Amino acid sequence: MDKIKILIVEDESIIALNLKETLFELDYEVCAIVPNKCRTMKVLKQGLVPDLILMDIYLKGPTTGIQLAKELKHILPNIPIIFLTANSELATIKEASEALAYGYLLKPYKKSVLHASIEMALKKAKDDRYINEELNATQAINKTLEHKLFLNKKQEKSYIKLKYGYLFDKETSSLYYGNELIKLTSKEVEIIKILCKTPGYTISQEQLEYATWKDEPAGYAAFRSLLFRLRNKIHKDLIVNYNNTGYKIEPL
Repeated sequence: MDKIKILIVEDESIIALNLKETLFELDYEVCAIVPNKCRTMKVLKQGLVPDLILMDIYLKGPTTGIQLAKELKHILPNIPIIFLTANSELATIKEASEALAYGYLLKPYKKSVLHASIEMALKKAKDDRYINEELNATQAINKTLEHKLFLNKKQEKSYIKLKYGYLFDKETSSLYYGNELIKLTSKEVEIIKILCKTPGYTISQEQLEYATWKDEPAGYAAFRSLLFRLRNKIHKDLIVNYNNTGYKIEPL
């Protein structure tokens, strides 16, 4: 089984070497020791991916350990960081907690406390990764369901369900009986179209004539003849004459 790889970020060489020796005794592998942000970024760019980082809060240079930890959360979001410091002030502890550290050890620390802190940090990081993976999987499922719901709603808006198993596709101006396309002439389509704009509501004959013969009215006989041919292609009660005032198409 591979050993846990730990990166030490510590600018005091003696402290770093003593820490390395302690980690070796605890059966961990120290993959690198670096003193500041510049060297940390350099080893990470070379492909080093530790399992855990032990970092001193007060590093030499313009960037503190807390600032560096915040930057590393964007580069290595799943790698736990434990802070090492001799400072026990509440303000420092609060600032360190904002960097989402997995532990905070006060120097000097016992080997057993260091060991426990590392194991707890590794366990918590593993649990966090599992939760994040579950969350990402759930979000992916939710996005898929939202997309399907969007398509279904879009489809519902595109289609008008009518009685007797008929469906009118507004986008293509096509009338279907089940999966079968009803072959209609352009004028027959116009009648269906205008009736489907307000399904269940009466449209006057004059409105239907105007929608069908836009240039000039064709007259009652021509309209009745067209309506007769259309009704022969569909269920006889799909289009009904309502109190001789007009016509309506029956929605589902």
